[in-house]
Amino acid sequence: MTMFLKRPRQFFRALFFKMTQDDLAMVNKYLNKDEKQLFFNMDPAIQKHCVNVAFTVQNMLKDRPGTDHGLLMKAALLHDIGKLRGSLTLMDRVWYVLVRKASRRLAEKLARPGKGGFLARLRYAFYIHINHGEIGASIAQNSGLGEDLVFLLRHHHDQAMASRSVELALLLLADELN
Repeated sequence: MTMFLKRPRQFFRALFFKMTQDDLAMVNKYLNKDEKQLFFNMDPAIQKHCVNVAFTVQNMLKDRPGTDHGLLMKAALLHDIGKLRGSLTLMDRVWYVLVRKASRRLAEKLARPGKGGFLARLRYAFYIHINHGEIGASIAQNSGLGEDLVFLLRHHHDQAMASRSVELALLLLADELN
C-alpha cells in the first residue's frame, strides 16, 4: 500500500477505532496480567493499532513454521508501549508524519523531552515518536519481560536489524502494513 493511501487510512482508523470482542480476546489470549497492564497504559487508538498488527502477524504465521509464535504475538501487541496514554494526541501524530515526510532531519531536530505550551508539547510528541522503541524496551525491561521481547520492542522500526531475527522481520512488515 502506498504512503498516499496508508496514512489517510491510519488517520480514519485512529479517529473511528473501536475495540471489538475479538480484539480483547486476542489481548487476553497472548498477554498475562502484567503485560495487559502495559498494553492498557497505551492510548486506546494505539492499542487498536497494536491489535491490528497482531492480527496481521497471526495471518503471516500460518505459512511460517519455526517462528516463536507466542513471542511474536506479544511483541505485536506491545510494540508501541513507549507511546504512553496521554503522551500523544491524534493531531500530534499527524504533525509528526507531515514534518517527517518533509524532512526526517527536521523532525529529529524538533524532538525534545518535556512538556509545556503548543510547541513544547509538539516537540515532546516528536521525541516520543522517534524514541518510543527505546522507551518501550526500557519499560519492558523494568517490568521483567524477557530479553527477546525487549529486543523486538527496541528494534521494531529498525530495518537494518531485520536480518538478525525472523520475528523482527515479520513484526516490521506487519507494523508497516498497519
